[in-house]
Amino acid sequence: MPLISLRDVSRSYSSAEGPPLHALRAVSLDINEGEFVAIVGPSGGGKSTLLNILGLLDDATSGQYILDGEIVTAKLGTVAAQIRAEKIGFIFQAFHLLERRPATDSVELGLIYQGVSRNSRRIHTKRALESVGLSHKAGQSVSTMSGGQRQRIAIARAVATDARLILADEPTGNLDSQSAGLVLDELERINQQGATVVVVTHSPEVAARAGRTIHIVDGEIRSDLPRPSTVAVEGATALPANTHAPANTPTAEHMGRADAVLKLGRLRVTDTFRDAWASVMSRPGQTVGQAVAVAIAVALMVTTLGLSASASSQVSATFDAHLNREVSARWSGDLAHAPPLNQIVPHASAVAGVEAAAAVVDFGAQTVAYLAAQREVQPHLVVGDIEAAARLTVVEADWHDGELASGEAFVGDLLAEDLQLGDTSRAPSITVNGERYVVAGIITKSSRLPLLRGELLVGASPETDIRSASDITALVLTAAGAAPQVARQLPISLNPFLPERLVMTAPTDATQLRGQIEGGVQTTLTAFTLVALIVAVAALINATLLALNSRRGEIGMRKALGARDVQVAYLVTAESAYVGVLGGVGGLLIGMTAILAVTISQHWAPVFDLVLLPAAILVGLFVGACGGAFASIRASRLRPAENLRA
Repeated sequence: MPLISLRDVSRSYSSAEGPPLHALRAVSLDINEGEFVAIVGPSGGGKSTLLNILGLLDDATSGQYILDGEIVTAKLGTVAAQIRAEKIGFIFQAFHLLERRPATDSVELGLIYQGVSRNSRRIHTKRALESVGLSHKAGQSVSTMSGGQRQRIAIARAVATDARLILADEPTGNLDSQSAGLVLDELERINQQGATVVVVTHSPEVAARAGRTIHIVDGEIRSDLPRPSTVAVEGATALPANTHAPANTPTAEHMGRADAVLKLGRLRVTDTFRDAWASVMSRPGQTVGQAVAVAIAVALMVTTLGLSASASSQVSATFDAHLNREVSARWSGDLAHAPPLNQIVPHASAVAGVEAAAAVVDFGAQTVAYLAAQREVQPHLVVGDIEAAARLTVVEADWHDGELASGEAFVGDLLAEDLQLGDTSRAPSITVNGERYVVAGIITKSSRLPLLRGELLVGASPETDIRSASDITALVLTAAGAAPQVARQLPISLNPFLPERLVMTAPTDATQLRGQIEGGVQTTLTAFTLVALIVAVAALINATLLALNSRRGEIGMRKALGARDVQVAYLVTAESAYVGVLGGVGGLLIGMTAILAVTISQHWAPVFDLVLLPAAILVGLFVGACGGAFASIRASRLRPAENLRA
C-alpha cells in the first residue's frame, strides 16, 4: 500500500477579475514509503500547491488525498495538526527558524507540539544536531549562522520529530553550491534511513539526486520518471531507498519510539510559557515598545490612585488644620445660675473631645495705668489654659511658664505700646483700678479674640466675686471634627439643670463637605485612570497586530509543525501577558516616582497604598492579555500555506 495516494486532485482559486485559476488539474499519483521524489516544473505550474496539499497545509477543491491508508484533509483542523506533528516534517526555502534564539529551540519545536517531555526533547535534539554535524552549534543563535547551517538546522528539526514524510520546498534555493551539496547529502541520508522525501525544486542537480522525478506543468503531471540507473551525478551517491543506516547513526527507533505515548499527549502548559518567554526575549525592541505602552497606562493608574490617596489625605489634613474647633458657652444677664468660677474649667474639660478650656469674666471698662501713662480699657479675668483655648500667641517673660496666676496679666501689644511698657523680663507692674498686676507676657496674635491686642487678661483668684460681672464665657478648643459633639454635651456638663440658659456658639459640621470633596477628587482621578487603561489597551492591540504581521511566517511554520490554532492563540496570549507583567513592573516604578515628585513639589505627605504593588502587576497583566486577545485570535486564523511565503 502506498504511503501517499492522490486521486483526481484539483485545486482552483477564485478570481474577482476573471475565471477561476486552476493550480492543479485532476492529479493522480502514488508515492511509496521510502521513496525520494523530486517535483519539478516551471514557476506557477502547481508544484508548491501540490506540496501544500501533501502537507495538509491546503485543501484540494476536488479529489481525494489518502495518507498512510486514511483519507485526510486540512479541513480536519485539530486532526490535521496532529497528523502534521506526528508524520510530516517540513523543510522550507526560507528556513523558517526561530530567529535570535538558540538552534536547539528551533530543532525541538516540533517535539513540543508532539507533547514530548523536556528531558526527552533534549535527547532527541542533541541526536538530531549530531546527525547533521552541528552539535557544536546547539547554543548559537540561528540568526548568526550561514544559510547552509540554517537549512541543516531545519533538517535536524524534521529528523528530531521522527517524521515518516519529509516535504522540502526549494531546500537549496537560497544556498551556494557547496551548502546545497551538504543539504542534499542530508536529504539522501534521511531517505536512506527510511523516510519518504518529496522535494519541490527548480534545480536539475537536486532532481538528479532523487530516485523519481515528477514533471508538472499548468497543474498537470506531464511525466513521472524514475532516475535511470546509468545517470551519474558528480558528488552524489546512489543508494537504494531503503538502505539501512550505519550502526552508529540514530535510527527512527532510537530517536523516539520510547516516547510514542508522550508524543500523542497535549502541549504542556509549562512549554507554552517557556516558549512564550523565549519568544518575548528574542525580540527586545518590539517587547520594550509594547511594554512601554502598558507601563504608561499602569504608571497613570498608579499615579492617579496614589495621588488620589495623597490628595484625600491632604484634603483631610487641610480640613483638620483649618477646621473651626472653637466652641463657647456664655452666661449673660442673670448670672445666678452660673457655677462657681473654679468649677467651669474642670466641668468643661470633662467633656470628651475637649483639648483645652478656659473661663473669661468681663466687668466693663476700667483704668489701667503704668507709671505716668493710663488708659480706659476692658480687662478680662481668666482661669484655665487661655493661651490654648483662645489660640493666643503670647511672648511670655523668661520667668513665667504656664497658666496665668492671680496677680499676673497678659497685655495686648497695642495696649503695651500705648502704656510704653518696658522689657517684660524685668517684671513690670501695672494697676487695674488700683490693684497691682505683674506683666507676664505680651499678646501678639489673637485670632479668636482679636480685640485682646488692645486689652489685657488678668489672672483670677478662686475667691473672685463674679456676681457683678456683665458676662461669663467658657472657651473650649476641641479635637478635629469633635466640635459638634462637644457643643451638644457642654451645656449639660456646665449646667445640668438648666442647660438652655447657656448661649452656645459652635461651627457647622464639615464632615459631609469634606466627604464630598474627597469623593469628587476620587471620582475624577478614577475616571482618568479608566480612560488611560482603555487607551493603553487600544494602543497595545494596534501594536500587537502590527507585530503579528512580521511574524506571519513563524506562525505558518508553527502550524506546519503541528501547532493547533488554539495553541498558537495561547502562545500569543502568553507573550502578551509577559509583556503586560513587564509593563506593570515598569509602570509601578514610574508611577511611584511620579507620586514622589508631585507630593514633594506640593509639600504633601506621600501616601502609598500597599495594594498598589500587586494591583499594578495585575493591571499590567490584564492590559497585556486584553491587548493580545485580538492578535491571538488573528494568529489562530492565519492559514499556514499563505503565510509561509510571507
